[in-house]
Amino acid sequence: MVSRGTWSPVRNRDEWLGRRDAGRAHLKTTRDALIVADARDDTRLIVQGAILSAIAFGDAVTIKVAGIRNGQNHQRLPDTVRQALGNRASQQELTRLQRLLKRKDDAAYGHRALTLDEARTAVAQAEAFALWAESELGRG
Repeated sequence: MVSRGTWSPVRNRDEWLGRRDAGRAHLKTTRDALIVADARDDTRLIVQGAILSAIAFGDAVTIKVAGIRNGQNHQRLPDTVRQALGNRASQQELTRLQRLLKRKDDAAYGHRALTLDEARTAVAQAEAFALWAESELGRG
């Protein structure tokens, strides 16, 4: 059994549409930024965008499927996704989400520049998570 965690009920389940749209927008922005980035750039903002995309898609899934939204602690979002989907939750995607979220503080507040390769990896992970989330959102 999954603990209640930090999620709470949502009054308007149509909120998932806005979260999905935000996820798509963050992902598009990160893809566009990768096109113009070069090896000398600090890519923290690209990595942050990839993470924000995954958070938005995770929220969209939990809101649409179960009418719940994760609380302030984004590190608990995988638990909220599992709560929403139960046994249907993909362990691979929960792990992917967890790995992205572990980068959040470093990307937002860390002292070192992030490389173009790190940005490419984060965007690829966010794209894979988004593909899975879009599939879940397309169900019934």
